[in-house]
Amino acid sequence: MSIKEVKDGVMLEVYVKPKSEKFSIELRDNEIVVRCTEPPVKGKANKEIERELSKLFRRKVVIVSGHRAPHKRILVYGLDSENVKRAIVNFKG
Repeated sequence: MSIKEVKDGVMLEVYVKPKSEKFSIELRDNEIVVRCTEPPVKGKANKEIERELSKLFRRKVVIVSGHRAPHKRILVYGLDSENVKRAIVNFKG
């Protein structure tokens, strides 16, 4: 799984599928797949991802790379990898 602890929290490597029916996050073949409802236009999908993941993890979440690509690196501040994994596995969209 692409979850790595770093100095400020946890770095996630995710694959994003925009314009989905509803927001969801899942593990598929050892990859984190984030489906968002917004289109990848003018940062709308990125804003939705940061907002929804902030709600899920109850922490500040920032996309650090991949702003214009489907593969993104996302930093979740102030959590460890176990808490991030648990939140992803238990996500009920």
